[in-house]
Amino acid sequence: MINEPHQISDKSGFLPFKYPNFGKLLTGQLVSNIGSQFSYIALIFLIYDLTGEVYAMALLSIAQAIPMILIGPWAGVVVDKVDRKYTMVFADLGQAFAILIIPLTTSLPDNIRVWWIVGIAFCNATFARFFYPARGASIPNLIEDNKDLLTANSLSVGSYQVSALIGPMTAGVIIGTLGYDIPFVIDSMSFLFSAFCILLINRSLKASNPSERKPIQDLIAGGRYLAGFPPLLYLLIIFSMLMFAGGASMILIVPYLEVEHGLIEQGIREIIYGIMMAGSALMGILISYLLSRRKRIAKPITLITWTLILAGVILMIFASAPRGYLWIVGLAWIGFGAIEVFIMIPLQTIAQETVPDRLRGKIFSFINLSITVSQVIGMGIVGLIADTAIGIRGSLILNGLMLIVFFLIGIMTLSRKQLENIVEKRRNLMLLGEWEGKNSF
Repeated sequence: MINEPHQISDKSGFLPFKYPNFGKLLTGQLVSNIGSQFSYIALIFLIYDLTGEVYAMALLSIAQAIPMILIGPWAGVVVDKVDRKYTMVFADLGQAFAILIIPLTTSLPDNIRVWWIVGIAFCNATFARFFYPARGASIPNLIEDNKDLLTANSLSVGSYQVSALIGPMTAGVIIGTLGYDIPFVIDSMSFLFSAFCILLINRSLKASNPSERKPIQDLIAGGRYLAGFPPLLYLLIIFSMLMFAGGASMILIVPYLEVEHGLIEQGIREIIYGIMMAGSALMGILISYLLSRRKRIAKPITLITWTLILAGVILMIFASAPRGYLWIVGLAWIGFGAIEVFIMIPLQTIAQETVPDRLRGKIFSFINLSITVSQVIGMGIVGLIADTAIGIRGSLILNGLMLIVFFLIGIMTLSRKQLENIVEKRRNLMLLGEWEGKNSF
């Protein structure tokens, strides 16, 4: 993977100063992530207050996931053909407009308003589908030294965790005092700021040697690359399983706090939820910081595999906490949320190190697609079984057991396929610039 040379301001300092263009992307990402946390929390509680049903929250999540399934892979094809900088700007402007419409639905009857909100969430998610693969594919083009990729991804994921620390608690206070409209306005403004920061990037982010083939051929090429590279496919499956359990847990958290722990008072409920999310984010920031201090992770695939059993045990503890023992619920939720960070950073870094630039947008789209499908399936299944005999606690415990089973399968697969060695060989070929000419994709 060879990047075009570009100016480095500080060869030894903080990465956003060392690579100013990366700093611009990171700054915009941090602000827009904070705004998105505001609207995310507002949407969860608004939909639940309008309907009082778990299925409505699942419906909202599915509406946000459908664009990923239908549009996500094709967005990756677009990202690899055009300048990724302007793709991100387009996506930010679209999201700014979509999210600003939600406060305008206040005067509608509740049953009609719910469907308007679901439709707006669908549109917002459609624009977002172009942003995420463009960002993931662009980071290596903003970093001169590939040894800084792990740090760059740690900062990128860490910026989301900072927003998750600030956003939920602040949003909970705003919702409890000023209502639901203000968080959506703040989010819209944050997307405009992000678009401005990205426009300040003073270099092209178009893929090197982009394909001139038809879109369907490009899409197939990306799928072939992913299917033909076992380590990346394995990591994608591992992370998808975690997202299956995480997505299912996310739609149950509000009814779980209400039904199993008696938090029914509006305002107090949102603040408790915000504190839990903030604690999880704080742990995520710590993990991001520790990973950012390293140039490489020894045996990252093995390390990621072992996190599955930890996630399963933590989720079962979370689900089994006795009524009123919110400190157990909070600590378990913090631990489970932090594991996602621990997996995401190495996954993104490995993808950037081992995938040619002209395929990178498509690969990141496939990664997002697989994760989203897993979340949707998890939400759908849990939405159906949470009201059955096993209840909310039983559904969460079942998710924990599933993660432990996949850990056992993963350990056996890891030892047989020698995935760590395959990654190291591909990484070395990419650094030497030899893989680009040898592959047929």
